[in-house]
Amino acid sequence: MEKKRTRVQLSCTACRARKLKCCRTHPCTNCLKRDEAGTCTFIGRGPRGKTSSNGRTSPTQVQDRLQHLENLILSFTQQQQQQQQQERSNSVSEHQQVVKNGGQITPVSSVPSSLAFGEVQQAQEGESETPPPDPGRLVVRETGMRYIDGAHWSAILEEISGVKEYLRDNEEMGLSDEEVEDEEMVRPSNAPTLLLGLHQEMTMDELLDGLPARPVVDRVVAMFVGLMEPTTVMLHFPTFQKQYNQFWQRPKEVSISWLALLYAVLTITMSVYMRTGEPLPAEFGEADEAVQRLRQLTAQCLVQSNYTVPGRFKVEALFFYTMCEFFRSEDAQVGVSFLLNMAIRLAMRSGYHRDPQHFPNISPYEGEMRRRVWAIMRQLDVLISFQVGVPRGIQDWQQDVELPRNISDEEFGESTVELPPSRPETELSTTAYIRGKSRLMAVFGKISDLAYSRDPMTYDDILALDRQLEETRDLVPTAFKIRPLDQCFVDPSYLILRRYTLELLYQKARCVLHRRYLGEVHTNPRYAYSRQVCMSASKEILRHQADIYHETQPGGLLYRDRQFPNSLQTADYLLAAMIICLDLSQNPTGTPTGSTDEDVAAVIRSREELLATIKTSHRIFEQQRRRSADAQKGYVALTIMLRRINFQQQESQQLTSAQPPPYGSWNGQPYSIGVDPMGITPEYQSLDVIGEMLDAPTNLDWNLWDQQMQSAANADVGLWGDNISEAVNI
Repeated sequence: MEKKRTRVQLSCTACRARKLKCCRTHPCTNCLKRDEAGTCTFIGRGPRGKTSSNGRTSPTQVQDRLQHLENLILSFTQQQQQQQQQERSNSVSEHQQVVKNGGQITPVSSVPSSLAFGEVQQAQEGESETPPPDPGRLVVRETGMRYIDGAHWSAILEEISGVKEYLRDNEEMGLSDEEVEDEEMVRPSNAPTLLLGLHQEMTMDELLDGLPARPVVDRVVAMFVGLMEPTTVMLHFPTFQKQYNQFWQRPKEVSISWLALLYAVLTITMSVYMRTGEPLPAEFGEADEAVQRLRQLTAQCLVQSNYTVPGRFKVEALFFYTMCEFFRSEDAQVGVSFLLNMAIRLAMRSGYHRDPQHFPNISPYEGEMRRRVWAIMRQLDVLISFQVGVPRGIQDWQQDVELPRNISDEEFGESTVELPPSRPETELSTTAYIRGKSRLMAVFGKISDLAYSRDPMTYDDILALDRQLEETRDLVPTAFKIRPLDQCFVDPSYLILRRYTLELLYQKARCVLHRRYLGEVHTNPRYAYSRQVCMSASKEILRHQADIYHETQPGGLLYRDRQFPNSLQTADYLLAAMIICLDLSQNPTGTPTGSTDEDVAAVIRSREELLATIKTSHRIFEQQRRRSADAQKGYVALTIMLRRINFQQQESQQLTSAQPPPYGSWNGQPYSIGVDPMGITPEYQSLDVIGEMLDAPTNLDWNLWDQQMQSAANADVGLWGDNISEAVNI
C-alpha cells in the first residue's frame, strides 16, 4: 500500500505559530519587524539563502547556477547562429572567387584552425550518421513514476549535477508550509475547471462511507475475478488481494487513487451483472442507483487524487473508470473516446509507452504489469476510435513496448528478480488472448490509418496489407480460432466468445480495407477481388451475429454471458449490413456487371443468399431495438432496404414497355401510409438521412431525424446508393 509523504516544515517556528507566510530568509521579515531575530529558527531544510547543515545547495545558489546555465545556452546559440552565417558568407565568397579566377578554385577555409584535419574529417563523416534516439527518463518517486521525454527541458535539467538533487528534495520550493497540499488530496484551484473543478470535495470518511461491509464487497470483488473480461489482466490478482487485505486493516491510510481503483472494480462488476439480469447483493440496494453511486464515487476519488498528475494506480483507475462509462450503454459513446484519450495521455506521462527494459530502476513485476496495461489500452484505442469515427490516438512510432509474456499471475510477483520465459503460444495463460489479439489489432490499426488518411495510396498497398492480415490471422493460437458451435460443447463460454471476438475483428478489418473499392468494381474488373472480400466478410459477420444471438437465448451455450454483444460488436454488424445493402443497391438485378470471369463469379454469393442474410439480421435488430439506439437505426435501414427490394420485385413482375414510375412514388400501394408490411412508422419511409446514421453513433436527436424524414418524404429514392455509400464510409 502506498505510503503518504511526510510534510516538511518550510516556515520558521514563529511564523508557523502565528500562521503567517514566511519568506524563509534568516532572520525572516516577520521576525525582524517584531525585533525577534534571535528567536527565528527553522526546522528541516533551513531558510533561503543559506547552505543547509547537510551540505546541500541552497535555493539562491541553485537559481544562480540555473541563470548561469541559461546564459551559457544563449551564448552557445548565438555562436552557432554566427558560425552558420559565416559559413554561408564564406560559401558565397568562395563561389565568387571561383568565378573571378575563371574556374580555378581558391580554397576559403570556414573551419576553425583549432580543429585538426582528422577531426574535421570525422565531423564531416558524422553528419551523415543518424544520432541514436534519446531514450528519455523515468523519474521514480514513492508516489509513482513520471516519464520525461529526452527532448523536454526537464530531462536536460535532470542531467545537471547538483541541481537535480536539490530539486528532487525541494519539490515544494516557493510555497509556504501552509500552502503545501498532500498529493493525494490536491485542491483543484490550479487545475482546469472542466477536468477537476466541477465537484464538491469529500473527506476520506465520506469517501469510505460509500462502501458496504467487507463481506458484501468481498462477494462483488470475487464476481469481478470471475468475469473473465480481457481487461482484468491489468490487475495482478495475488498482489491485488494483498493490497485489498491491507486496505481493510487500515482503510483510512489507503491512497485515494487505489480507492478509485476499488470503486471502479465494483462499478464494472455490477454493471455487467445488471445487464445479464443476475442477482446482486441486496445490501447495495437498487441496482441502477448502486451503479450510479459507485461510478460517481470512482470519479470523485480520481478528481481528489488529481488524475492529471502521474502517480501509482492512477492510470489503471482512470482506465477502469473509462470502462465503467463504456458499460453504461449498449450504444457507442463519444465521451468514452475522450476519457480513453485522457487515460492514454496520463499513461504516456507515466512512461507506459516505453518498454521497461530501457529503465533498470523498474522491477520485473512492475515492468510486466505496465506491458499488460499498455497492450490493453492500445487495443481499446483502435477499437473505440474507429467506432466513433476518429483516428486512433497511439501511433506505432510513438511507442516501443513489447507484448507481455505468455505467463500467468502465479508465475511472478512483486519479489520476482527475473521474469520466467514466455510459454509457447499453444499454452493458454492469463495473457495468451491479449497477445493473440494484439497482433491482429496492430494490422487493423494500420488499416484504420489508411481509412482516415488523406494521402493517396495504390491498390498494391491495399493488397500488401491484405496479405499481412492473412499472415497475422494464421498466427492466432489454435485455441482462439473460430470453429463450429457443435464442436464447442466442452469449451467454457468465455473461450467461445473470445474466438468470436477475434474472428469479428479479422472480418471487420477485411471490410474496412477493401470497402473503398466496392463501388468501382462495376466499372473496373481489377477490383473484383475487393468486392469478393467485402461481401464474404460481411456475410460472415452477420452469420456470427445470428449464431451469437441464438446461443445467448435461454438454454444456449452463451446464455450466462449474454452481455455480449456490446456496442463494439453492434457497430460491426451495422457495418456489414450496410455493405451488403450498398452492393444490392448498386447491382439491383443481382447480375455482376463489367466482368465475366468465372472464377470471380464463383465466389460471389447469390442475390437470394444475401437477401436471406439481411432478413435474418433485420429480425435480430428488431428484437434488440428497444434497448439500443444503434440497433434501432440498423432496423430502420434494413426495413427500408427490404421494402425497396420488394417494390423492385413487384415492378419487375408488372414490367411493360412504358417507363417505370420513380421510386419516390411510395405513397401508393403496396406501401401506403395505412399499410406497412414491415411494421415501421410512416416517418421512417425516407432514405435521405440513412447515410448519416453511422456518422453520429451517439447523442442522436431523434426528433430532428423524424422531421428530416417527413420533409423528405417525396424525395427521389434513387439517391439510395449515395446515402448508403456515405453510411459505410467510416
